[in-house]
Amino acid sequence: MSVTQIMQQYQSILQEEVPALARETGAVKRERKKGLDAVTLVEMVIFGFWQDPQLPLNGLAQVASRREVQVSESAICQRFSPQCAQLFLRVLHRLAQVQLESEAVEIPLLKQFSAVIVEDSSTVTLPAELAEIWRGCGGSEGTSESAVKLFVRWDVLTGGLMGPELTDARTNDHQSPLPLEQLPAGSLYLADLGFFGLQRLQQIARGRQGKRFFVTRWQPRTTLYNRRGHRHDLAGLLPQQVGQVRELGVILGKREGLPVRLILVRVPEKVAKERQQRIRQAAQNHGRSPSEEVLYLANWTIVLTNVPCKRASFSQVLVLLRLRWQIERLFRLWKEAGQIDEWRSQKPYRILCEFYGKICAMIIQQALLQEGCWADPYRSLVKAARSLRREANRLMMAFIEGTIAQTVPSLLRSLRAGCQTEHRAAHPSTAQLLLDGLDWELELLLT
Repeated sequence: MSVTQIMQQYQSILQEEVPALARETGAVKRERKKGLDAVTLVEMVIFGFWQDPQLPLNGLAQVASRREVQVSESAICQRFSPQCAQLFLRVLHRLAQVQLESEAVEIPLLKQFSAVIVEDSSTVTLPAELAEIWRGCGGSEGTSESAVKLFVRWDVLTGGLMGPELTDARTNDHQSPLPLEQLPAGSLYLADLGFFGLQRLQQIARGRQGKRFFVTRWQPRTTLYNRRGHRHDLAGLLPQQVGQVRELGVILGKREGLPVRLILVRVPEKVAKERQQRIRQAAQNHGRSPSEEVLYLANWTIVLTNVPCKRASFSQVLVLLRLRWQIERLFRLWKEAGQIDEWRSQKPYRILCEFYGKICAMIIQQALLQEGCWADPYRSLVKAARSLRREANRLMMAFIEGTIAQTVPSLLRSLRAGCQTEHRAAHPSTAQLLLDGLDWELELLLT
């Protein structure tokens, strides 16, 4: 489907499915000929907070007036009930099910794979009164009794989004609700160490429908073997000179071992000290002391991958490893620009409705970004998202008036103009590293 068809499908969900969902969830007790109906409520929240994440109630009332619905601030506030929150959650799930397939970006290193999928999660803290709905880690300092975790997979080859799937914040990343079976054959999978696990990597590599690939950092205390079944002493493999690289084939796991490439690189002292500082800070945040082994191993970049040498050299593997940070930029875009974790109210269910509505807006936004500027490797998602926020009201009116086919192409043209990053000499972007090659010394400093 084209992005116009996707927008029309979103329109169908928001305008044709919402009334039934409102009745099923109890968000609407009776049909209203006048006043704030379910469709107006949902579109008011999604498009209103998309355009201005800090929009007050009188601003929402102005958004509703564009649908020729006159409603007071108190009437809007009263609608934010537990049933209304359930309605928004159902709408979120429906929007997330719609998938847009776009052409792959022209980056030869990435186009070797059928998809390049980065997975991660991000947590949003909620009021303690919502603990029965979303359970946080609770109890300890700096944690909340209520918080929600968003799991997302992002195909950085096409821009396609899988998720977000919402779980309790205490859900371990290993228990991601996104099934590994959905990874297509020939795809490359990237995730941080929170998702690291031998069985997980074996399942990725040995998919039923064909081989899949991964690049991951090595998890400390993960045992490696040679082909004779003898355990490797990692300390004896570590290169000692800064910039020195060692690469060898190893077996990951003793039973049904998985053959992988082990890449070890000695990093400069400056990089090692920065890593050690982050390790100490992370340990302190969790009320514990860092392992001396982990602090020592911060002097090396240690990578495991089943991508063959003929597909990617060791330096290209290190560039691919950097891609896992791209999804952090997506979450930052949602939190800093979309402000999905900020609100003006203290009322729990108003907050929950606002949170769900903002996530819905980010799903619609990503479909437009995917089609509008993803083909440009030097795209700036921040600039493009800013452009879309300015046009949110226009898109809402296209939904209302049925002019999506005329409006969407114009929006896409605006995303292709002035939404690029600048080339940087000192700190090259990921696109520069992928397309222009890798400056070895610089890569060491940025790993």
